[in-house]
Amino acid sequence: MNYGMEHLFATKVYHSLVSDYQVINNQIEKRIDEADFQYVSKWGKTHLLSGFGKDVIKEKRFDLLSKVIDKHLENYCSELNFKKIKYNRTSWIAKFPPGDHAHSHSHMDSDIAGVYYYKTNKEDGYLYFQTPNPYLEGSLCYTNQGHRWKHSPQEGKLLLFPGWLKHGVTTNETEDTRISISFNIIFHRNNSTGTTMK
Repeated sequence: MNYGMEHLFATKVYHSLVSDYQVINNQIEKRIDEADFQYVSKWGKTHLLSGFGKDVIKEKRFDLLSKVIDKHLENYCSELNFKKIKYNRTSWIAKFPPGDHAHSHSHMDSDIAGVYYYKTNKEDGYLYFQTPNPYLEGSLCYTNQGHRWKHSPQEGKLLLFPGWLKHGVTTNETEDTRISISFNIIFHRNNSTGTTMK
């Protein structure tokens, strides 16, 4: 019997362990103590943020990380058959002390969202993605296809994914503090310049 199976409308999540990430982390370590972390009051006690709504990568001069993001962004865009163009970026540092988490959310105003893991013991909170298909539960035979996909953090790992994809972080049940740098990419729709441009 001959038959085929088409995987339609795939959601592509890019991940890579950055080469020489220790060098990047050394640069981050020199400047991260200057960061002022706070909880976002409207979210409650979820996790601490520094530089939210700004571009902390530029402000803290994490130049090596910036170059790595740009390189991997080009790889990701190539996989999407999209030629990387000029973009604006916002970025912030997220800190997850024991007991903290990130609620399920999306970055709908961005084309691509991303995260770089600076400090993690690999068990201090998993990044999870929720299915973008709201109709899976309507079919009994699709209920085992997975409504949530977990990804283990690892120091030096970089992830890129569509901004509309809902995601969150499970509760940090360890005694360590997890620190990551998150960012949003918005591609230019015209030739106007932005505050942070590549």
